[in-house]
Amino acid sequence: MSKQPLSKRALSRVTNILESSADSTRESLHRFSSERKYIGITGLSRSGKSTFITSLINQLLMHQDAKLGAFSPWMTQRIAAVKVHPLEDRSLAEFPYHHAIDALAAKEPLWPHSTTDISGCLIEIKLNKKNGWAWTSATRSVFLEIRDYPGEWLLDLPLMDMSYAEWCSQCAAQFTLEPRASLLANLLSELQTLDPLAPYNETTANQLNQKYCEFLKRCKYSEHALSVIQPGRFLIPGEFAGHDALMFVPLLSCSSRTTAELENASQTSYFKTFERCYNSYISKIVVPFYKKFFRPINRQIVLVDVINALNGGPDYIEDMRQALSNISDSFSYGRQSPILSLFTPKIEKVIFAASKVDQVVAKDHDNIRQMTAALVRKALDDAAYKGIEPKPEAIAAIRASHEIIHSGSPAITGTDNDGNGIGYVHPVMPDHLPKPEEWQAFRDWKVPLLRPPKGVRCNQDQALPHIRMDQVLQDLMGDLCQ
Repeated sequence: MSKQPLSKRALSRVTNILESSADSTRESLHRFSSERKYIGITGLSRSGKSTFITSLINQLLMHQDAKLGAFSPWMTQRIAAVKVHPLEDRSLAEFPYHHAIDALAAKEPLWPHSTTDISGCLIEIKLNKKNGWAWTSATRSVFLEIRDYPGEWLLDLPLMDMSYAEWCSQCAAQFTLEPRASLLANLLSELQTLDPLAPYNETTANQLNQKYCEFLKRCKYSEHALSVIQPGRFLIPGEFAGHDALMFVPLLSCSSRTTAELENASQTSYFKTFERCYNSYISKIVVPFYKKFFRPINRQIVLVDVINALNGGPDYIEDMRQALSNISDSFSYGRQSPILSLFTPKIEKVIFAASKVDQVVAKDHDNIRQMTAALVRKALDDAAYKGIEPKPEAIAAIRASHEIIHSGSPAITGTDNDGNGIGYVHPVMPDHLPKPEEWQAFRDWKVPLLRPPKGVRCNQDQALPHIRMDQVLQDLMGDLCQ
């Protein structure tokens, strides 16, 4: 056997691995050949994810006008230029930045549309080098690939380790509790009484599926949104709208049957039919999303509307805590060698950010951040144990309010959805998860919906007003810009 130098044998082994997967090859080579990081941005219901991404891109593009005091390359005036490039992966839609900016810059500004499918963008930050030899380039570039996806899809990842029967049992426990029991209404008894061993009836199944989808919409779009919404594709199907894999519902009476009865059920029963759809949902939709889109991400920000959940009461806060715990369980944390990270990338940094803090006065912003930390304590402990420094934050991607003094107390002013000027004084925000006797003040306060600020030339030469987006930029990418 001819002996090859070690480096050639290693190169041959790497080449063979690369050739086994065309999709991973492109991502791996980019990570190897340039300073590129994949940043995943997701959020729970109505957390303002599209607004956040729009602001992040805008702050970088308009860096000369932006206020980014916590972002180290901005403070040291090392940002030479910023450019948004087309994505190499043509199967990934471009994030609609220009549409969002035009809507915000309109005479009557509108918030960007919510995310309904995956999208992304590639940002190049060209930096002036601190020190360099005369014969080398005076600049270097850092590439950030932003990956945007609905938070509901992330909440589907735990289903990969859960059988259909286990998921039905989970739903049976959740659905008898408020507020889901009320949101289900008559559907609750229909799902509880449907015999999993009964012969499958397509008409009945389709009706139940439609009702179940309507229930998920109520969970998301009621005055106060719930966070754990499964399956996520039922609500936001993306390219899988109408797919057979989405045609199942939870059978809440499965727990009344033995494991043997369910395993030996007729192939034409409700249980076996829905189980096949559920397994297809996992194998054809959830797993490919994880492998192609989610797995390459090595930095992650999760946005949460803590203030709206607080306004909803303890049930909504507990639901958010459970959702954030499930999300954290889906992340693969850890630092590793550059070569190994080409093939098994892990989350290096994670930020859990409470959004829309412009709804409360500045002195309460840190309390919201501390309460966010309490909500994600399990996630923070898990990440810290694995060597990652997780960050809780409190931000407003676009500040839509002003703070004034009213009758001696700090107050918020802004414009409501009908275009009318409003002002209010709100309860003091706690720095912890409220105790039972502390909830009434938040139930009595209705969080107003504010319109974006008028007159910002964000499509020309101005950066959008924000709260602590500079700190988020520093936490996400400051180390890359050293």
